[in-house]
Amino acid sequence: MPAAELADGLARLPAPDTYGPFGYGPWWVLGAAALLLVATAYALAWAWTRPRGILTPPPPPVAPIDVRSVKQKYLGMIDEVAAEHAAGELEPRALAQRLSLVLRFFAHESTGVVAEVMTLRDLGGADLPTVEGAVAQYYPASFRRAAKHDPDAAIAAARQVVATWM
Repeated sequence: MPAAELADGLARLPAPDTYGPFGYGPWWVLGAAALLLVATAYALAWAWTRPRGILTPPPPPVAPIDVRSVKQKYLGMIDEVAAEHAAGELEPRALAQRLSLVLRFFAHESTGVVAEVMTLRDLGGADLPTVEGAVAQYYPASFRRAAKHDPDAAIAAARQVVATWM
C-alpha cells in the first residue's frame, strides 16, 4: 500500500473523543489548588527547618595572667629536669625533648598560643621568637642520636627564655 493511500485511510477515521480541562467542571480547579497547597507546605517546611548557620558562643573573657607565678612555676620545672639530668636519669636526647616541652607549655600558659603541638616553623610564625630560638637548639639532639649537645647550655637557654619573658 503506497503512503498516499495510507494517509487517506487515516484521514477518514473518526476523530477520537477528547475533552479539555474545562469539560470536567470545577473539579480541576480543586485539584490544581490541592497541588499548589502541597507545594507551598513543602516550601514552608523547608524554610522553617533549614539550618540558619552555626552559632558559636563568644570566646570566654581573657583571664589575667600572673606572669611572675607562671615564671616561678616553669623555672621550678626546669630545675627539676636539670636535677634529673644531674642524677643521671636523663640522657641528652631526653633532656632536650623535656626542655622543649617545658618551654612550649610555658608559652601556651603565658600567651594562650597552642605551642605544644607546633613545629619549629609554626613557632616562628606564632611570634614566639625566644621560644623558637631555644627549641631550635634542642632539635638536633631531639631527632638525631649522634648529635653533639651541651646539656648545661640547653638548661641555661631554657632558664633565660623563662626569666626574660615579658
